[in-house]
Amino acid sequence: MNAKKKRKFVYKNKKSMIEIYKYYDKAMDSLNIDYKEKYIHTSFGKTHIIIAGDESKPPLFTLHGGNGITPLNLKLFSPLFDRFCIIAPDVIGMPGKSEPYRNLDTRKDDYGHWICEILDKLGIGSISFIVSSYSSAMLLSLAKTAPERIDKAVFVVPSGIAHGDILTIIYKTAVPFLKYYRKPSEKTLQGIISAMSSQNDILWNEFFRLMMSGYKMEMRPPKEFRKSELKDFSSEVIVFASDEDIFFPAYKVFPKAKKLFRNRPLTYRINGKHLPSASTMLYVCKKTESFLLNN
Repeated sequence: MNAKKKRKFVYKNKKSMIEIYKYYDKAMDSLNIDYKEKYIHTSFGKTHIIIAGDESKPPLFTLHGGNGITPLNLKLFSPLFDRFCIIAPDVIGMPGKSEPYRNLDTRKDDYGHWICEILDKLGIGSISFIVSSYSSAMLLSLAKTAPERIDKAVFVVPSGIAHGDILTIIYKTAVPFLKYYRKPSEKTLQGIISAMSSQNDILWNEFFRLMMSGYKMEMRPPKEFRKSELKDFSSEVIVFASDEDIFFPAYKVFPKAKKLFRNRPLTYRINGKHLPSASTMLYVCKKTESFLLNN
């Protein structure tokens, strides 16, 4: 890959970036897990990686969702730390400690190539993945470009397969976002959070406030993949989705997923909105553990 030209800085200013960094460290500390940090250089920019948990345990690769952040992604999947060591890069051009420029193009297969570079630099041939929301489309980009790098794949409330009603999404999220940017208020912020989240979480709420005040959100939607693009991808797949999720509802995702993947995926309907509750995630992680560890 040729070096990419740096695009727009994703924070409103350096102060906002530093505030996100401080939040990042505080959120990681709140997880009460052993972890180490490392940087690697890719053709798309410097990438920060968290390696969390006992490195003697089976490795599992995850990516946070769009406009998300690694500590909160690890919090979602925290029940898995008993059995796995989790590798979690910060996505370039999104909140976190990787390159703060949006150098990955959603219209191309940049995400797939970027993940390949990370695996190469870490000396990993293939590995199992667990992803949610926007990062599901990132993993599908890898499934298209280098399917042999994926052992098994777990998709939670996934993008890249089928999306919900556009008018509903605009009314419940896009309009409140614009309203908040014009005139920030706690009421508007809570309305945005309640449209997405199944529970009130202090750590998530703090992140939303920082993101809305100091970060330039990625507004380009992830693409939906075609069956022809995944013709060489034959790994085992499990999909969790909810009918209450306005972005990627189960009643649209499941029928499409069964046509999209060569291996018929396991599908589980879960409760809650786009950000599932801790109890729902405990269920997801138990099913995931069984899926990943049973040959």
